[in-house]
Amino acid sequence: MHYITKICKPACVIRKNVSFDKRIYSFIGARSLVTTNNLRNQLHQLQTYGIKFGFRYTTSNMSSSSRSKPPNILVYAQEDTVSTNLVETLRDVIRVDTYTVYPITKGQLEARAWPNSTILLLVHGQVQEGLANVILEHFLAGGKLMAICSNLLRWVLPKKVKNGESEARSVTLSYERWQNVSTTQEIVQWIGDAKEYTEIVRNSAGTEIELKVEILARENTYGTPSILSIESCPTEGKGIFTQLLLNDNRSHERDILKHLLCDYLGISIKEHASQERIQYKNAFLLGSMHSIKNFLENTDSVLNLGNLELHFCNASKDSITSTETQLSVLTDLHPDDFSAEEYFSHLTTSSVGRIGIYCPTITSSMEIVSYATLSHGFVVIPRRQTRGNGRNNNRWLGPDGCAMFSLQLHVSLMSVLGQRLPIIQHLVAISVVDAIRGTPGYEHLEIGLKWPNDIYARGATKIGGLIINSQLCDTEAIVNVGCGVNLNNSSPTLCINDLIRDYNKLRETNLPQLGYEETLAKFFNTFEKLYTTIQDKDDLQALYDLYYKYWLHGDKSVNVKNIAGREVSGTVSGIDEYGYLLVKTSEDEKPICVHPDGNSFDMMKGLIIPKYF
Repeated sequence: MHYITKICKPACVIRKNVSFDKRIYSFIGARSLVTTNNLRNQLHQLQTYGIKFGFRYTTSNMSSSSRSKPPNILVYAQEDTVSTNLVETLRDVIRVDTYTVYPITKGQLEARAWPNSTILLLVHGQVQEGLANVILEHFLAGGKLMAICSNLLRWVLPKKVKNGESEARSVTLSYERWQNVSTTQEIVQWIGDAKEYTEIVRNSAGTEIELKVEILARENTYGTPSILSIESCPTEGKGIFTQLLLNDNRSHERDILKHLLCDYLGISIKEHASQERIQYKNAFLLGSMHSIKNFLENTDSVLNLGNLELHFCNASKDSITSTETQLSVLTDLHPDDFSAEEYFSHLTTSSVGRIGIYCPTITSSMEIVSYATLSHGFVVIPRRQTRGNGRNNNRWLGPDGCAMFSLQLHVSLMSVLGQRLPIIQHLVAISVVDAIRGTPGYEHLEIGLKWPNDIYARGATKIGGLIINSQLCDTEAIVNVGCGVNLNNSSPTLCINDLIRDYNKLRETNLPQLGYEETLAKFFNTFEKLYTTIQDKDDLQALYDLYYKYWLHGDKSVNVKNIAGREVSGTVSGIDEYGYLLVKTSEDEKPICVHPDGNSFDMMKGLIIPKYF
């Protein structure tokens, strides 16, 4: 039996057989072509909205056990194919939902915006002196480094490695449990026979740093080092330098890689190849009997959505085995791990969240809303995502306990929000925070907004974020919002229920933990109330009031590059009607408007470089 909601208003009719690929970008109404182009620019800005820049704040009562954003493992190689292969190899061997693995470019490394969020930097191949200095400075400052067949070894130990080209040769190796195994190694000219010794080097500030060097393995053929461990003693930097190619096609070389990552660099890995294997299960259609009937009458039984195929079916017949690329969506049953009754008992909306799909496991819930014209307020609720994406192709970890949803909105281009599409992301982020802090007793929880669309705990730890894409369809914009916030998952960073537990201990209160279904319903309730207020009153003031109540940037100092390219100091003064950041400087009469689209940023310096049109 389907749970029948107390408020049985039907969802908007689904436009059958219409996908984003088939939309005609047209505009009907008494508006000029210029206005139409401006709207298109808004959509482009909305789709690319999301530079990241790092204001760093602390609070006096921040717990000493606070964790930062999910730790990144960054991979640099001169050749893109090598970088891609290493990224895929690492993603395959490390623990699921523990790290995010990204390739990184030379320019990004040199920008130095990455060290604080990076748990490991993996470098393959040759690097020039300037880039080598950046990488080694990170290591000497306490970072973790793995160098594979890289000349970095020459830069860090110039007295031990002779100049000259290294040469790849087939050799045998005996190391730990791997005895006399065949491998391929870059042969370097090494000076000396000591297995362990210390070396004194200087960092960029001229400070002497003691290095503890240990040769873990030598190849059997020529006796040159194969694997070295180097530690920066005062800063606890750890480095593994290996001349092995670590070819993915050889199982023992992958095992050696896992051993080095785990035993020497402290990276959590899968103990077995089958560990944490992803199991895809059937999804479920959520809604009242009326809304589900309406949905099924107005959509195809099979939807082809890019890389995903949905099959709407009864549990007793026509269901298929759910996989990464196809999901059975059962229309006559409720899930075991999601209480529809609990969810709908807290949902007070007229459209948002009234009809949707619950997925125990999915690659990304955005796959569904981004490739089909559904209805205003249609939601997809994933319990776990395996390939969630954030802004700029960033990976968003989506473990069980993270409250995630994708929401489709149909916004009239004639409306106040239709004229200011980029600000919708602020509306969603505000709603997530206000759904929690607007509840009596929870108003003092340290949850805030970081421009443009991140949700932070204690001003320092990212616990949530958004991604948005959109298209024009006749007289409205179809806006798809993906949102995730750590609710009850203490790993890999911090979650809202952690904050509640800490608050209860500190204040000797007894605030209840937040439940999954109730919290999602409150998100949607808060969003629809604010959305309706803005659209009906044609006034953004309600949004500004809440945004400034919760945001982290009021009157914060920041350096900005002005239109002449000169760096000037200023203070963050607010956001404009499109949600772009305003920075007031002493040299400019009007605040500088910082557009997220195409900006450069420096997380370490708090430097923003506006894009001028």
